Formats: sequence, structure tokens, C-alpha cells
Amino acid sequence: MRRLAVIPTFAALLLLGAGCAAAPSSAPESAPAAVTPSSNQGIVIMVDENGFSPATITVPAGTEVTFNNTGSSPHQPASAVHPTHQQLPGFDALRGLRPGESYSYTFTKVGTWKYHDHLNPSRTGSITVTE
Repeated sequence: MRRLAVIPTFAALLLLGAGCAAAPSSAPESAPAAVTPSSNQGIVIMVDENGFSPATITVPAGTEVTFNNTGSSPHQPASAVHPTHQQLPGFDALRGLRPGESYSYTFTKVGTWKYHDHLNPSRTGSITVTE
């Protein structure tokens, strides 16, 4: 008789435990949203061995954008197109920033400006400048 009482209790615990299991999430991960400052107060982009963060931003004309090297090796933010950097002349750190160093550029010309890490050209981003 004891054996029969154990089976219903075990079955009840099994069903209770199944109801507590978390259902897998079916929501896909979304890409990070582009950053848009509320004014031309300035914005900081981090660069490291994984690339730029955020990589895509929208700013009003006159915004200063600062690139901070938070990585462990040199990085050189520069305007496209590699290696001449002539899409937006002047937007080029001109040398690799050592870890902890930064470079700032004030975007005054309206348009979408692509950029890259000159020392690692596959790492890219874009800055859209609005009026």
C-alpha cells in the first residue's frame, strides 16, 4: 500500500516542477540603437579590440565627438575611405591612440560620415550630422 502512495506523490511533484521551468525566450536579440544626443553637448565613442561603441550615432551640426581608447592596444579613428581618409578631410587622429588616450573632432558638415580604425580597418562606424 505504501508503494501506491509514493507514485501519486512523485507524479504530483514532477508536474509541479514542470510548471516552474522557464520557457525559452523566442524574442530575437535586437541590435543596439543608434545614439542621438539631445543637443550638441558632445558625445563619447569608445574604441577597443572589439570595435567602436556605439558605432553609429546621429548628432546635430557643431557636436564634438570624442573617441576614447578603452582597449589594450593602439587605435586610430579616421574618416573613410581607408587608407586615404578623404571622405571628411581633417577627421583623422593621425596616429594610434595609446590605451587611455582620446581624440576629439567637431562635426560641422551635414551628411553621413563613415569612419574606421586605421590600424584595424575592418572596424567601422558612421556618424550622421543633421542641421
